[in-house]
Amino acid sequence: MKILVIGGTGFISGRLVKKLLAKGHTVSVVTRRHTAPSAFDPTKVRFLTADRTKEAELKNVLGNQTFDAVYDMIDYEPGESEAAVRIFKGRTGRFIHCSTVSVYMVSNDIRCPVTEDQDRTPLMKHFPRNPFGMDYGIRKRKCEEVLWEAHDAKTFPVSMLRPTFVCGPGDPAKRDFFWIERILDGQPLLVPGTGDHAFQQVYVEDVAVAFARLLERDDSIGHAFNVAAEEVMSLNDYLRRLSELLNRSPEIIHVDQEMFDTLPFSVSRNGDVFPFNTRRTAFFSLGRIKERLGFRATEFSEWMPETIAWFREKQKGHSNGYEHRHAEIAFAVRWKQGIEQLRKGMNV
Repeated sequence: MKILVIGGTGFISGRLVKKLLAKGHTVSVVTRRHTAPSAFDPTKVRFLTADRTKEAELKNVLGNQTFDAVYDMIDYEPGESEAAVRIFKGRTGRFIHCSTVSVYMVSNDIRCPVTEDQDRTPLMKHFPRNPFGMDYGIRKRKCEEVLWEAHDAKTFPVSMLRPTFVCGPGDPAKRDFFWIERILDGQPLLVPGTGDHAFQQVYVEDVAVAFARLLERDDSIGHAFNVAAEEVMSLNDYLRRLSELLNRSPEIIHVDQEMFDTLPFSVSRNGDVFPFNTRRTAFFSLGRIKERLGFRATEFSEWMPETIAWFREKQKGHSNGYEHRHAEIAFAVRWKQGIEQLRKGMNV
């Protein structure tokens, strides 16, 4: 097949391109870079230079080309979806959109396991600290609405994947590294809330496989698919298993969520500085992707050691918020002391 990947050099999409090449497809990649990334063989991938957010640039670099499939991996604004419809309608056999489970998690009411039909439930009151990204989820939901409105089995056949927290070696969000670095420093871990809310990660290679496999199933047309690990863990479970793999036994100190939210080091530009979901249980149905795509997730115990090794050997710089690690530790110690004094007082 002749395939176009818009944004094909990223964390997920770079792996997708390699899997498409391995299947014998002819792949073109739209990127803003003027030189091919070293990770790709320029004799095997055709690179087209354009800014995906500028419709005229994208239209110009594509000319009159048609494609058997187009993957849009970096569509974050509804206007970009509208441009994609204008450019590719009637010019591609498949249009595959990278979405997110955040389209559900900007809603007040979800039913676990969250099924793919829960994408249009009423929005919650705007909550900047939504761990799934409030504005991000709203924008991606609007992107989906544009694409579903344009969906046509003959002229613009749409499919999409909705990944949860995508993790693995090279993760630019460095979610696992946040905890890996703190466990390795040997100091107490400050955990917001009880740590009992359940969540799912997903291994990046599994996501790339799922994207590639969409092309092999015509019954994936017109559908969205959740993609997540089959393992559902609480944050406490995750930290225990991660600590075992690191051969450490850190002290874990839980702090009341409302108190945590007042701490100056608890926020970053993207919301909570602490990664993963600590505010409500959220896990996602995999029935559709297992039935239609034969999806099987790699187990945590298989992919996490590779991820740990990558971060220990290749990661440059610190994890998110680590410049305030001393304040985290100091607060954790004071919080623990306060709880102990309170307990002693109650026993008098």
